[in-house]
Amino acid sequence: MSGFLDYELLYKLATFLLGAVATWRVVVELIRGRHGSLRDEYKFAKEFLQELKANPDMHPFLKQKGFQAIAGDPRLSTLEIEYLLSLQDSARALQDYVLGSAYLVHQVTAGAKQITFKKKYMRPWARHWRKAGYLVLYAFFYLVGVAPLILPAFKVLQISSALTTFVFSVVFFFPAAFLALRAGYRISRAEVLVSTQYRTSESSLHADRRLTL
Repeated sequence: MSGFLDYELLYKLATFLLGAVATWRVVVELIRGRHGSLRDEYKFAKEFLQELKANPDMHPFLKQKGFQAIAGDPRLSTLEIEYLLSLQDSARALQDYVLGSAYLVHQVTAGAKQITFKKKYMRPWARHWRKAGYLVLYAFFYLVGVAPLILPAFKVLQISSALTTFVFSVVFFFPAAFLALRAGYRISRAEVLVSTQYRTSESSLHADRRLTL
């Protein structure tokens, strides 16, 4: 009977390892594809910006679609993207704005500091407790996901069924942990964009003052 359990355990372990190897290969292919995508993004951005410079009266529809293609988000307006491209580290600013768009608002009439938090998230505490809550959810779902690997040490779960249970827990709880972590990350990136925008605005103001002296 113990021999049968040993073979069953080895079979489950081998299946898990094969699945891990297959997952790793998929991740590697995705990374390679991302590198190619970055090259394509650079080529398109270069061609579009050159065309826009040569043709400043470009049709508004084409201009908007070109900017949206650069940002990778059809929800953004031309004014939003143009302002973000004017900031230092504009590529990062675009990414942060897309990530944190649920918490941010663009005010065209605000002058040099056009990106700010929506009224609901204006107070730091309103953002801090949300980030803390998402962090707690992440820790909870992650611990529940890895629990099948820990429970056999306390003799709560048999080793023979731990790997099978772990596969199911990974499928259900790891995505939830990832979503909770990503939600908190979105708030953090929104905060970084707002603070970076302020530093960019202040440095530009200081440079203008030096030029006028």
